[in-house]
Amino acid sequence: MSVQFVIDNATYLNINKRKVTAQSVSRSGHLKTAQRSPAVYQFTVGSPRGLKYSESRGTLQTLDDIDRITESNVDIGANNTNLSYLTAYLGDTTASDLGNITLNTYSGSEFYVDCSGLTGSATNLFKKGDYIQPLGNANVYRYPYQVTSDVAFSTGGNVTIPVHRAVLTQTDSTLDTGGFRVGSDVRFHVKCFVNPTYNVVPYDLVEFDEDFVLMEVIT
Repeated sequence: MSVQFVIDNATYLNINKRKVTAQSVSRSGHLKTAQRSPAVYQFTVGSPRGLKYSESRGTLQTLDDIDRITESNVDIGANNTNLSYLTAYLGDTTASDLGNITLNTYSGSEFYVDCSGLTGSATNLFKKGDYIQPLGNANVYRYPYQVTSDVAFSTGGNVTIPVHRAVLTQTDSTLDTGGFRVGSDVRFHVKCFVNPTYNVVPYDLVEFDEDFVLMEVIT
């Protein structure tokens, strides 16, 4: 039973990417807030139900082997298309034109992209909430982002895409070229922060003792 199987068969999914903050109140009553960055994706995944133990011993062993140590590369909606509505691309640019977007550079929480190769016409390049993930120069960049405001369709050479967190660097990937994964094609690198144990209950059913919690791994 892989982490991808758990996501694909989840009874519910909670997605938390909010910034981590600390708060304190001074003696004078002033509220002070400090942000801890980066904002990390955390998923609470409702445990699958209805699994037969007699048919699942091998997959349960795989889950035990994963434990909290092994990193998994997972998607939401690509492997199980019934979940694709969760990460679906909301803009109205064609897939071929999206494939022609290339990354120039980034600064803070903004990507700057070259759209001069786009040939179609549309209203929105991206809509607020869209998932994007640059590939970088080596097609191995690991961090996804969500767009924070609508981006109008453009054929400009340096279009700004604002995202929900400061862009993360990666030692084996340079973000000055390459395209993007979009929508349900994005990938998340996670570990099981909470990997529940299970009971076998009559008749032949697997019952997990709590839900799975997956945490994005920032290297």
